Amino acid sequence: MTENGAALALDGVSHSYGGGAPALDAVSLVVPRGRFVAVMGRSGSGKSTLLRCAAGLERPTAGTVRIGGTDLATLKSAGLTRLRRDRVGFVFQSLNLVSALNVRENVTLPLLLAGAREGRELDGRALAGLAAVGLADRAEDVPENLSGGQRQRVAIARALVNEPEVVFADEPTAALDPVTAAGVLALLRRAVDERGRTVVLVTHDPVAAAWTDEAVFLESGRMVGRLDRPDEAGVRAALGASAGQHLAVAR
Repeated sequence: MTENGAALALDGVSHSYGGGAPALDAVSLVVPRGRFVAVMGRSGSGKSTLLRCAAGLERPTAGTVRIGGTDLATLKSAGLTRLRRDRVGFVFQSLNLVSALNVRENVTLPLLLAGAREGRELDGRALAGLAAVGLADRAEDVPENLSGGQRQRVAIARALVNEPEVVFADEPTAALDPVTAAGVLALLRRAVDERGRTVVLVTHDPVAAAWTDEAVFLESGRMVGRLDRPDEAGVRAALGASAGQHLAVAR
């Protein structure tokens, strides 16, 4: 798969901490626009390091990362900050909602940081985003008054409000019950299918991976295979195989 038209492209990306064994070892991955991709592997396989490098949160030791054609290595610290603010969305297990702000204000925060002015238009965008996740009626509540699943839906609305090129989701359903987790994954699926967003989901959960278009598998920092149109059984089998040998590309 070529990089032309890709939302995200990693080429030979490696990353080491403190001179030890590489957490990532020459990983290459191309994610086209409008694609939902799961990055999977056991604890310590390098999947969270891949996300941090891909999102510009850490600079790789070697290789290149491009978001929408922009080589992140060409950006200084301020440029990386602007790129993450304007062109990337984040959904994390820890949520990072601001408790002092209400739900609407949490959703508008990325827009304000990008220089938007407070007002009716900004509030309208936030309410539209909250309506898309079924929470328009909770706009004036504070996060502490919401359930875990509702808070995660606010985080998704916030991640999508600036229409990012790529949304990175790091174990967003790990602390949720199966029914609530399915609702969150359905929202991410809709963001891809209905809004053309690109989502990269880091997860250990085969059920979560079954919502995606493609699962890629890491072992000891290396990409060992991928599975198109994954289902739960196929992902479980691939995860078991990845512990002992490289996987063939499955289509």
